[in-house]
Amino acid sequence: MDNPLLQKAIVAFILVLWVVSEFRAKAKKQHSDPAIAEADARERNAWRYLIWGFRVIQIAAMAYLFTLLLQFLLA
Repeated sequence: MDNPLLQKAIVAFILVLWVVSEFRAKAKKQHSDPAIAEADARERNAWRYLIWGFRVIQIAAMAYLFTLLLQFLLA
């Protein structure tokens, strides 16, 4: 795997798959029982700050990796 062109092609392919998977719409769960839907909404509301914090860390890590991959591709 000493071929830099092959490495860059593989990284570009992985980068494209990563971007596509991130922007694909995620299906929301549909519950037939309104009590379950209400309980899920309460639980999401209770954990919202932890979820937001985790999402911010996740976005920062993805931005860092994205810039590293772009630097590798452009080098």
